[in-house]
Amino acid sequence: MEHRASTAESPGTVEAAENAENPALCPVAQCRSVVKHTHLLRHMISDHLDARTRTLPFQLRLREVVSGQGTLLMLTYRQLIVDHDQCLAVLNWRPDSPFDLVPPQLDLPPCHQSLTLNLPVLVMVCRTTWKALLSQDNEDGQNGEHNKDRDLTSEWGTVYLLWLVSPLTRRPINANLAVLNSQLQCIVRRNRRRIRNFANRMPISRFINGLDPFFVSLNEDQLDEMCDGSGQQATVFLEVTIEGE
Repeated sequence: MEHRASTAESPGTVEAAENAENPALCPVAQCRSVVKHTHLLRHMISDHLDARTRTLPFQLRLREVVSGQGTLLMLTYRQLIVDHDQCLAVLNWRPDSPFDLVPPQLDLPPCHQSLTLNLPVLVMVCRTTWKALLSQDNEDGQNGEHNKDRDLTSEWGTVYLLWLVSPLTRRPINANLAVLNSQLQCIVRRNRRRIRNFANRMPISRFINGLDPFFVSLNEDQLDEMCDGSGQQATVFLEVTIEGE
């Protein structure tokens, strides 16, 4: 997960405010590019958008959206690489007043110049385990004593994390995340979450303790109950709706 090689966010401090505007590592797993906030969309297009036909199970999607517009993304979840942060789509959200909310995206290819004033929102997913998350929590030294007393035998299962990141915005942006079955029925309730600045990193203990406003977590049993298919082809749909400010 993207927390592991990152510095913990320190809300409310001058240092955190300054770091929030600095270039940062691309949030996609195994990409070591350091990206400016004004160049995140260009980076995603040039380095991660596959120009081939849609034959790959997790080819990056690029879409322009407005507030309240839902986007459906197919998620063949068992094909996800464990502990590999995957970007399913870049939703280029068009805010009502972009000039006082986000800086423009610069140096875009000619065919994408119309997205200059849109906010690129990356839809992220990771397949991991509670064991990996709790091990990282202990490494951070956050909750070691608490975890020693906890019965962890039932927490080794696979967990799927969903979250959204974007360049820095001057005000918080919210979105709804929902998981649907093949009949597009919402089995897991819709979750309102905040879109996170991609340059900030959350201490893993905040997620484990349920104190973060960014992530949605689902276990594999929940997905299996609603999926269409079985084995490696087990599929659900992720619905993302950017609400705005």
